[in-house]
Amino acid sequence: MRTTTARIGLWLGLAAAGTFGFLPPAQAQATVVARIGGEDFPCDASNERYRQGCARIVFGMARARAEEDFIVRHGLRATDAEVAELVAYNRAFDLHDRDQRARKLADLKARLAASTDAAEREHLERFRTVLTRLASYEADVDAGIEERVVVPTETLGRWVETHKLNAALYRVYGGTVGLTAAGPYPHAAKAALVAEYVAANGVEFVDPEIGRRFRALLHAPPKLVFVGERPDFTPYWKRPIPASYMAD
Repeated sequence: MRTTTARIGLWLGLAAAGTFGFLPPAQAQATVVARIGGEDFPCDASNERYRQGCARIVFGMARARAEEDFIVRHGLRATDAEVAELVAYNRAFDLHDRDQRARKLADLKARLAASTDAAEREHLERFRTVLTRLASYEADVDAGIEERVVVPTETLGRWVETHKLNAALYRVYGGTVGLTAAGPYPHAAKAALVAEYVAANGVEFVDPEIGRRFRALLHAPPKLVFVGERPDFTPYWKRPIPASYMAD
């Protein structure tokens, strides 16, 4: 069972790794800057850099709890079948990727044998070196020399839930959609969800400056805005595997 506590722990771990920006260190001068659902949140807000970090973490915790609550209320938990579908797609994509790189290696070999242009040969050699290293690594994995990287089921479940959450939030709230490398996300809808959660459950700001920065984060626009009639929240594992994605 994925609990709120587990999700908050994960979020803090990601924050510490830099995923969500600067994480102020836990020091003796840390004081309670906010309370979420009656729970004290101590943080070192002794300077400008730390204050912004504190505000980001409080905001992230409120958002994580709001999203967890929405997932539970709307029955968006990842099912075993959904996780299995994602696993099957990833496995099929890996096989397709290997096959495509093997064919590209054969193509590069033929092109190198025919090319007399020094610049072109240098480019082709670099490309071949990269693909050869990947093929060697995969051979070592198959032989048990290198450890096979396996994405934990817990992580796969979070991916599934994130996509289900994004689609559901947009249906409920609509609004501005942001863009990331992973695709569109319902920026305004997430902000509306956090605002509702704060109003219903109470986030008390002992430090008014942290409260001001929290509200600024809540109303900040996305870095990249989706432009179009309707965003497509279809997850990648429900899309066809691209026939070819490898450039020369």
